[in-house]
Amino acid sequence: MSFEKMNICADMILTDAIEDMAEEENISIEESRNRLLSSNACKCLYNFDSGLWKEGSDYFLDYYRKSEQKVSG
Repeated sequence: MSFEKMNICADMILTDAIEDMAEEENISIEESRNRLLSSNACKCLYNFDSGLWKEGSDYFLDYYRKSEQKVSG
């Protein structure tokens, strides 16, 4: 698959995850965006060797939450 297509998939996952996180946690879109964009999970999403870009937004949010628990726990 081309880099462009993988990037578009990652962008769609991130966009959906931002919206889902904001709704689930009752926070603003901006806060959700800032949290996700500054996370290691987001770096992994755009590291196409990880395969995270093809898993979907629910999987990505779960990955984000687990990785944040490891950092803070």
